[in-house]
Amino acid sequence: MPGIFKTFRFRLFLSYLALSAAVLGAAFFLVFQRIESSELSNLKTKLADEAALVSAQLRSSDLASSGINSLAHSLGAKVSSRVTIIAEGGRVLADSELDAAAVKAMENHSDRPEVSGALEGKPSYDLRRSVTLGKVMLYAAYPVTSGGRIRAVARLAVPAAQLEAANAILKKALLAALALALLLSFFLSLAVSAGFSRPFDKIVYASKKFASGEFAYRIQKDFHGEMGKLAETLNSMSESIEDNLRRVELQSQQLAAAFANMAEGVLMTGPDAQVTALNPAMERIFSVKASDAVSRPLLEVIPNAGLNEMCARALSSGKPVSEEMQLSVPVKGIFGVNASPIFSGAAVSGCLMVVHDITEVRRMEAKRRDFVANVSHELKTPLTAIRGYVETLMEGALNDKEHAMEFLGVIHGQSKRLDNIVSDLLKLSSLESYVVEIRKENVELKELADSLIAGLASVFKSRKASVINLIPAGLCVKADPEKLGQVFINLLDNAVKFSPENASVEVSSAELPGSVKISVKDSGIGIPSEHLPRVFERFYRADKARSREMGGTGLGLSIVKHVVELHGGSIGVESSEGRGSTFWFTLPK
Repeated sequence: MPGIFKTFRFRLFLSYLALSAAVLGAAFFLVFQRIESSELSNLKTKLADEAALVSAQLRSSDLASSGINSLAHSLGAKVSSRVTIIAEGGRVLADSELDAAAVKAMENHSDRPEVSGALEGKPSYDLRRSVTLGKVMLYAAYPVTSGGRIRAVARLAVPAAQLEAANAILKKALLAALALALLLSFFLSLAVSAGFSRPFDKIVYASKKFASGEFAYRIQKDFHGEMGKLAETLNSMSESIEDNLRRVELQSQQLAAAFANMAEGVLMTGPDAQVTALNPAMERIFSVKASDAVSRPLLEVIPNAGLNEMCARALSSGKPVSEEMQLSVPVKGIFGVNASPIFSGAAVSGCLMVVHDITEVRRMEAKRRDFVANVSHELKTPLTAIRGYVETLMEGALNDKEHAMEFLGVIHGQSKRLDNIVSDLLKLSSLESYVVEIRKENVELKELADSLIAGLASVFKSRKASVINLIPAGLCVKADPEKLGQVFINLLDNAVKFSPENASVEVSSAELPGSVKISVKDSGIGIPSEHLPRVFERFYRADKARSREMGGTGLGLSIVKHVVELHGGSIGVESSEGRGSTFWFTLPK
């Protein structure tokens, strides 16, 4: 409740009420003074008229008569006023309120203002306390003339109580009117302040809404004038702010989405190299959490001197810094790092660091270089042999029938090897491009394996090898039978090639949750453990001399890997040197 006295409405009401009270009070004072003055003037005029009447009835003989006092009593009764007759020198001759003895005892009245004025020949008045009667009286004096000369003064007096009574009545009436006017002013002030403060209250309420961020709120404009214009301005301002906030929020969301979903790691620091933000990619690359990293020095979050030094250079120089770094701490890899200063005005306020993991890119570039080198090497060997034998034939060996046929046989063999390499390269390129069509159908694995084993019977016979198919009948998968056949052929062919004569090859299967695992086990020379991670790479050979001797291109296992992966499966090998190898692959059921 005390708060209401501080409101604009109350202060406006109080201002109106105070102004009304002041105006009405001033009006009351002026009216009262005017009426009081008018009453006094009327009374003076009445007394003057009566004094003039009394003066007219006095003769020179009466002034010297002993019955003058009785005459004064008679005249006082007629005019209902105190009548005093004063001689020219100021001596009192008669008084309607006193007897003759008392009159003689009265003091000289020449010094009385009304008397001295009348002696000068003009009606005069005075309001004062009477020494004789002891009460406030209003005096009116009029000269008594005879023969053109002032002989005496006729003075009339009435008690001021009459005037005061009239003034009291007047004051009561005026006060009643003032009270009524103040009451009306009170209600009028309430109405005016309420009417004026209502739009003001609406604007204040709207301002509070805007201050709390509710810029969608609009002021209902049911008023006009300056307040109406102010309401329109505030509504327009809130609409503009709302549009700007919506635009800023959209941009913020877009930036936040880009920041969160960038493949590159992004980290921001303040001018003191303390981390202020980092995105999920940065968390993933360096295995840190944003909640633990914020407000900590960069060197503590990512303990690498190279990154910290790049950040320091960007902050101190105000210029972007870009480097490719091979890190071993805290993570191992090759990274492209860009550190750019963040400016606030003309001063550097922080650093933006973007880290791009290019480990895989560099690894692929290395593999590509190896591939080019391997292809060049694989192609150069048969080409060199073909060229050498052709030059030999051209130099005259063509006429040597016995050796010419041998040379042509070598050339034919090397050309077949070139054809196999090119064919496998094209096949591998097709598989890697993922444009090759996979026609999946139900494939009965035992039946497929049996048909392929029968097709390789001459190869097994030349090596005196035996093949056992342990895949149970009825085991089916969804696969492309032609491409799945390539997998079986490559694995069976390798099993026989890299095993001694009289070797045993075993094909088996195992059912796993959601997939089938096929294994091809041999009793061959095995693969050293250091070669196992790379046996599925293109042109990679654990025993290079023997592989080339047997006509291999070095692409078979790479083709097998791509075919299995195209079917949604995986492939692997288990082997130890001198104890044979087991190649396995899985296919979805």
